[in-house]
Amino acid sequence: MDFQIFFLKENSRIYDTAELMTFLSSNSNITPPNAGDGIGKREYIYYHQTLNFEAKFIINNKSVVPHLERLGAKYFDVNFYVTFNLLLSNYAAETILDIVQEICSKFDFKVYIESYGTEVRPFRRVDVIQQFNLWKKAFADKYPEQLLGFYKLDASALQSVYTYLLQRKRLELTYDQNKLQVSNYYFLHAVKSRSAFVAIKWNGDKPFILPPAVDVLIYDDGRSERYLPMVEVLNKAGKYFSVLDNYGSLQILESKYVSKFAKVLNKEKFAPSKAELLFVPLDKLLDV
Repeated sequence: MDFQIFFLKENSRIYDTAELMTFLSSNSNITPPNAGDGIGKREYIYYHQTLNFEAKFIINNKSVVPHLERLGAKYFDVNFYVTFNLLLSNYAAETILDIVQEICSKFDFKVYIESYGTEVRPFRRVDVIQQFNLWKKAFADKYPEQLLGFYKLDASALQSVYTYLLQRKRLELTYDQNKLQVSNYYFLHAVKSRSAFVAIKWNGDKPFILPPAVDVLIYDDGRSERYLPMVEVLNKAGKYFSVLDNYGSLQILESKYVSKFAKVLNKEKFAPSKAELLFVPLDKLLDV
């Protein structure tokens, strides 16, 4: 099911359609329709390659606003709307709303969401994301079978994950990965559970970046692979980490502490996992 935001204007439906098309096409994440696709509707496909989600900005040849006749007579449909998957994370939805906010400001559009009833409203981010959350939770409660094969990660943790994944490319260009591990995320879930966990791997050989929201350190020293609770690791050896310069949410294990940190992992006892953990791809994580 998709979440839809419809655009309307007050007292007029006139706006510069060509300028809107240019605005959409100028976004590097948006693929415009082919030149010959002018009949019916024109779909501008937004796709975020790093975080793997999409939205469609659609210019239609006729109104598709539900119950348009119930809205105030001063509001005119401009036959333009955006639609995206209702099960997207809040972080992804917020990214799309960045574009929506700019469109509303640039073209003086108001917005309508079906749950507004008979109201057309100025765009307010907090209001729209609240509506999105209400729809998403209601859908998840009504159709739990649609969530089969997906795993739940806390919304704030998922936001931290996405933020780091966007930073990671710059980190890879900044640091020599032969000398510093720019850690990648791994995602886990317990058998018969929808709860997801965030992990990183380390082999004990070199300094590494510790990103936010990590639940499990997968320690593989070549002899064995152990799943260590990160909260316990930090309780026993957190003093060896420092804040990475210019990246306030990231920490680093510097080279001078590698052997000391590895010694703690090898010598100390950690609580064993009480469940079998399986790997999960990023696109199977939800915040609902």
